Amino acid sequence: MASPLFLSYGWSDGSPPPVAEELDRLLRLRGVPMWRDLRDLGAGGLNEEVAGAAIRDECCGCILHFTEQVLDSWFIGSVELEAVRHRLDRDEGFFLAAVFDGVGEEQIESLENEAGLNLRAFQGLFLDPDKDTDEQLEVFSGQLLRRYLGGVEIGQPTARVDSWGRIPWSDMAPIQLNWAGEDGEDGQLPADWETLKRAIADLRAALGELTTERLLQVSGNAHLAAAFLIGWEFRETTGWTIGADHPRAGVTVTATRPDPQGWTITPLPSQNDSGSIVVRVCASADCSRAVRTHRAEIDRARVELAVFPPGGEAGRFSADELDLNGLAAAIVASIRTCRERYGVEVTELYLASPWTLALTLGWNFASSGALVVHEATADKSTYHPTPLRLP
Repeated sequence: MASPLFLSYGWSDGSPPPVAEELDRLLRLRGVPMWRDLRDLGAGGLNEEVAGAAIRDECCGCILHFTEQVLDSWFIGSVELEAVRHRLDRDEGFFLAAVFDGVGEEQIESLENEAGLNLRAFQGLFLDPDKDTDEQLEVFSGQLLRRYLGGVEIGQPTARVDSWGRIPWSDMAPIQLNWAGEDGEDGQLPADWETLKRAIADLRAALGELTTERLLQVSGNAHLAAAFLIGWEFRETTGWTIGADHPRAGVTVTATRPDPQGWTITPLPSQNDSGSIVVRVCASADCSRAVRTHRAEIDRARVELAVFPPGGEAGRFSADELDLNGLAAAIVASIRTCRERYGVEVTELYLASPWTLALTLGWNFASSGALVVHEATADKSTYHPTPLRLP
């Protein structure tokens, strides 16, 4: 079971403050399990006991979003910070961090005296109103990620990813890539791609600083574009490899020679001056109609690359019958050949496959130029208008 970070904050006008919401989101996107009232507190009179016990026995640290509302909160002062003080007295691994938001020296001193804590002695961020708040929070989230990872037994880096539903912090994986928001069930990703790109890049950088291990074990349930992004961020040229669990298509990603294994990888050139190649990987389903629907109002590509399994009928398959590494290497090699032959600059990917194949493809795209990865809608009839663009 992972040890989450406890997020403490005061409510304003009956709602959580936007800064606390954003800090929670940025940390969860980076893989940090979070404990907060909206998700983890029960109803009724046991709330004090539940929150106090979480800090005393379950969490590895506490982050305080310190606003004026905190000074008026009996719960924060008498329950949460009291539990923090007792935990710090007996556990040197437990840590406290604070975001100081619109409070001055007098207010800070008042809370310090009340709680018996020297807040300014711990890791903190004083929000500058003249600078972009989201940018400040992203930097601080990266610092807290490193503090969190530094306090857990990383050993073999192990991550759970889910871009469809919430990962409970009680999951055993210490890295929990909570990439699903409230709109996750309709097939949309919860954050813009640029935010997710920065989050996963931050995680790789942090792991690189804290461990010499270069194998990331991943399990979960990911959109194909999200899985591709993980593979691409930890791609071959970074020195990392990936082990991915899947009931039908598990893989340990490694460099290997291209081997299509009877799959057809067919280039279909067009007579135009477009600078793109469209790649249809129809592994678990035939996505051709959805691609045509999506591109109905888009200029035709210079060349299409159609990828189908032996026999031409896409469907469920077992990795026991297929080397995902060889197939991914063959697809990427064919893309490079087409890019050179037809002078295209951008590769546009449309994937219908297990997420582990998408991840393996991402890992193999070490030097294949500009990429666009399109994500299918929940009903698989077309693709979302906002794609993942790399680098």
